[in-house]
Amino acid sequence: MKVLLMTALICLAFNASAGCPVKRPGELPVLPDGAVASDKAMYKGQLAAEKYLLHAEAYIGCGMMSSQQHLVLVAKLEGFSQIYNDEVIEFQVRSNLIAEK
Repeated sequence: MKVLLMTALICLAFNASAGCPVKRPGELPVLPDGAVASDKAMYKGQLAAEKYLLHAEAYIGCGMMSSQQHLVLVAKLEGFSQIYNDEVIEFQVRSNLIAEK
């Protein structure tokens, strides 16, 4: 019983100390153009996209928005993810074409 209680209290303490990001995610990061970007630029774009999406996911998890705000943010994130995926595909196609020559 004490172990179960202690486990629950530790989990609660971790959640309380982690807090919740109060700030709404800012502007979308600028993504590199997959048609001309270097490996380094695409990697930096990947890191920026992942960081933004993780921050937004944490903000959504807080439940600090109305349902309409939630839908707007999710739609914005889905659009951003689609654009990022398109750029990655374009980069990969270009990279494979260059590698085959």
